[in-house]
Amino acid sequence: MRRFLLIAIALLIPFAAFSQIAGVWEGKLPVGTDSLRLVLAVEQHGDSLYAEMDSPDQYAAGIEVNSISFKNDTLKLKSKGVGASFQGVYNAENEKIKGVFKQGGGKLPLTLYRVAERWKLNRPQTPQEPFPYETEEVKLQFPHATLGQIPITGTLSYPSRKHEFNNKLLILVSGSGWQDRDESIMGHKPFAVIADYLTRRGYAVFRYDDLPRAQYAKCTTLDFADVASFVVDYFKLFNEHFKQAEVGILGHSEGGTIAVMVAAKNKNVAFIISMAGMMASAKMTLLYQIESLYQQDTTLSAEEKAESVRISEALYTTIEQAKSVKEASDRCGQLLRDYSRGMSEEQQQKLNMTQAGIFQTMRTVSSPWFYELFRLNQPKYLKKVKCPVLALNGKNDLQVEWESNFSVLEQNLPKKTNLSTHAYERLNHLFQPCETGLPTEYGQIETTISEEVLRDIEQWLEER
Repeated sequence: MRRFLLIAIALLIPFAAFSQIAGVWEGKLPVGTDSLRLVLAVEQHGDSLYAEMDSPDQYAAGIEVNSISFKNDTLKLKSKGVGASFQGVYNAENEKIKGVFKQGGGKLPLTLYRVAERWKLNRPQTPQEPFPYETEEVKLQFPHATLGQIPITGTLSYPSRKHEFNNKLLILVSGSGWQDRDESIMGHKPFAVIADYLTRRGYAVFRYDDLPRAQYAKCTTLDFADVASFVVDYFKLFNEHFKQAEVGILGHSEGGTIAVMVAAKNKNVAFIISMAGMMASAKMTLLYQIESLYQQDTTLSAEEKAESVRISEALYTTIEQAKSVKEASDRCGQLLRDYSRGMSEEQQQKLNMTQAGIFQTMRTVSSPWFYELFRLNQPKYLKKVKCPVLALNGKNDLQVEWESNFSVLEQNLPKKTNLSTHAYERLNHLFQPCETGLPTEYGQIETTISEEVLRDIEQWLEER
């Protein structure tokens, strides 16, 4: 009996310890002269711990913690998604956990204090189950010419009753940089909102994650267009439910560019919707971004702004003229080193021309994707597009300027092509109602996408 009691007591120890650490904890990570709040939410599930992290100042909620342990007053956790870990010692008297936060090779002190409530991200448009329609996971294998079979995973949503389906399927294609199927950004899920809105109104929608990160890093816009075309063909040619349906592409930002590229070559594309799609050259688009952002930057003088634009233009011209990725990388590296050599330390900091800044720039410049972006000839693709086109842009978009891009569309699409354009007042690159259009506003705005834009897309689809 005594032995049994000892075993029972020993088994109770982890449960008692876990109850000490369960709850919501918050601290601040020192970042330069500023700080970033970090929230850790810990729950006890039987004899195990479960945790998530939030980064309120970056509008990121529900960051997965893959492993967590609490033993001898020491808390250890890891998050693979953000490449971070934390180890700290729990102090029961002061209700705090003092330790070190690691991420990307860096170490920062972090003390977490127990708080009463968890920070909540308010995104009222994000769809919540149960849904009045069907959803299913779709897994495909894309046969890449050099990388082999690459998995494509996504969510297909469609009306529950066959008679409710209006015979149109939209393939959603995301913008630059690795994106998940919802095109998640700062707590917003634009593609989930679009898919939910349209599926409730009788459309089928397929949205998919970008290629796995290892393969994604080796691919260019041409590859992403091949993926989108492959997805279109799968549903049109091999999926029995959609062989008779009209299959179209809705692309956002670079996804709008890709929509045009696919429609120019693939006759199975029945229509395209470009949301802030880049139709002008990469050089023109990137210079517009820099100049637009600088207009609202009060930390730089007029001379410093002009100098930064001059450096950027020289950089982009160099990439345009280079015959290979290596030549572009070598010449751009030398160019940036020459420019920064005569600058003061303060100027280097302001213009992001420090060694670290140049290194980050060169990581982008030396990527195959960035090099090929300057080789895209959108007018060439546009001249071959025969299906109806809807182009939408916000007038407060500081990433893709609406007038020049609409002009490229109007000048290069065949005259018989059905083109509709709409530029919205006070909407930004994500089609949110905004004040300035600066990317720093994206997370501050609770609206994910303007209802007016959603209604206009629905109306245009109905008229086709």
